Amino acid sequence: MLKLIIKNLWNRRRSNAWLFAELIIVTILSWIIIDEAIVSLHDINSPLGYDAERIVNIDIETIPSDSPEFDKTCFAKEVAEQKYNALISKARNLPNVEAVISEYSGINGRSSISGPLFIGNDAIDSVPPLVFSVRITPDSKLLSTYGIQTTDDSPSVEDIESRPLGVNDIIITESIDRYYWPDQRGIKDKYFIDKYSPDSTHQNVVGIVKDFRFNSYMRTPAVAITGSRPNPNKYFNRTTIILRLDEGIDTDDYTRENLDRITKDLRIGNFYVRSVTSQKQLIDNQEYSAGISTKRNLMLFIAALFLLNLIVGVTGCVWLQTSKRIPELGILRSFGALKSQTMRMLISESVVLATVAFIIGELIYLQYALSNGLACGYEYNSKFIPDNSWVNNFGEHFAIVSAIVYAIIIICVVIGTYFPARHVSRIEPVDALRDE
Repeated sequence: MLKLIIKNLWNRRRSNAWLFAELIIVTILSWIIIDEAIVSLHDINSPLGYDAERIVNIDIETIPSDSPEFDKTCFAKEVAEQKYNALISKARNLPNVEAVISEYSGINGRSSISGPLFIGNDAIDSVPPLVFSVRITPDSKLLSTYGIQTTDDSPSVEDIESRPLGVNDIIITESIDRYYWPDQRGIKDKYFIDKYSPDSTHQNVVGIVKDFRFNSYMRTPAVAITGSRPNPNKYFNRTTIILRLDEGIDTDDYTRENLDRITKDLRIGNFYVRSVTSQKQLIDNQEYSAGISTKRNLMLFIAALFLLNLIVGVTGCVWLQTSKRIPELGILRSFGALKSQTMRMLISESVVLATVAFIIGELIYLQYALSNGLACGYEYNSKFIPDNSWVNNFGEHFAIVSAIVYAIIIICVVIGTYFPARHVSRIEPVDALRDE
C-alpha cells in the first residue's frame, strides 16, 4: 500500500503542487497562531500553588467625610479601631468561614509591586530579574489562609506565623532560593540588601515556601513576602478582608448567596462593603483588565476559523483531484479493491502529502524561531526569574508545539479528505469506467 501511495503521489506531483504549497504555508501560519494560544492556555491552566478555590475577597472602604452618611463620632482613632475590630469579628462569624485576615491587598491583588533583589554587590546578574513583592501586616496569617506550604528546609508555616514578621524579614519562594543559592539549603545566613536604603538594610530570609504564582497569567513563581510597619491610618483607608472558606464550599455560589448578609453585617461605623469577589472571579477580572483573556479568546477564534478554512480548502482540492481519478479508481475496484481500501488509500495519500509539507514548513519556521524565539506568553514573563516549565526550554517547546500543530493539521486533512474519498469510493466500477 505504501509503495502504491508514494507512486501515486509522484505521478501526480504536478496536480498536487498547489495543495502541497498550501500545506507548507498552513504549517507556518499554524505555528504563528497556535504557539501563542497554547502558551496562553498553559499559563491559565497551570496550578497557582495556593488554595484559590477557597478564597473570598471583601473590599472594605470608609464613607467620605463630606458624605451625609459619615458618622463623626466614629472618626476618632480609638472608636474607629473598635469598629474595625468588630467588623473583623463579624467576618469571622459568617457561615462556612475557616479563617479571616485583613490586608491592604491579597494575592492577585491590585497593589502589588515588583522589583529586583540584591545580595550586596554580588548580584548574580548586573540587572537582577524582577520578583513580585507582597507586603503584609506583621501579624498576618497569609500563608495558612491561602494554603501556601513551606519547603522541607524551612521553618513550618506555624513557626513563621508564630511571631510578627518584621520590616527586615522576608519570605521567599523556592525558585528565588534556587536562583540565588543553588547549592545552599535552609535559611541560615541568607539575606538580601536593600540597595535603595541609606543604611543598606539587611532583609533576612525567615522562611522559604513552595512556589506559587501571584497572578494567573504570569508563570514566574518568584514571589517575595515582606513585613510592613503598622499603619496608624489603616482604620480610615481602603482594606481587604480575606476569607478562607470551609473545604468543599463553592466560592462563587457563596458570594452570590451571602452577598446581602455580608453587606449588611459588615456595615459598621463608617466602614462599608464595596465589593465581594471570589478569588476565581478576581483572577478573571484581572485577566480581562490586562487584556489577557480578550487576546487569548481572539487567538482561539482566529485559530478555529483558520482551521475551518483549512478543512474547506483541503476538501475542495481533494474533491477536484479525486473527480479526475474516477476512471483510475474504477480500475482498482474492478480488480477487487474494496470501498474501504479505496478510501484508506486516498486518505493515506493526503496524510503523506501533509506530513512532507509539514516537515518542510517546520524547517522554515525553525529558522525564524532560532533568531526570534518562541512565544513566551505575557510580555513581562521574560523579565522575571524563569520557571522550569517546557515553555522556557526551546527544545521541549518546539517539540511539543510541533506535535500539536502536526496533529491538528493531520486531523483537518483527514476530515477534508474523508468526504470526497467517501463519495468516489461509492461509485460502482461500471459507472466509473463508462466513458473509458
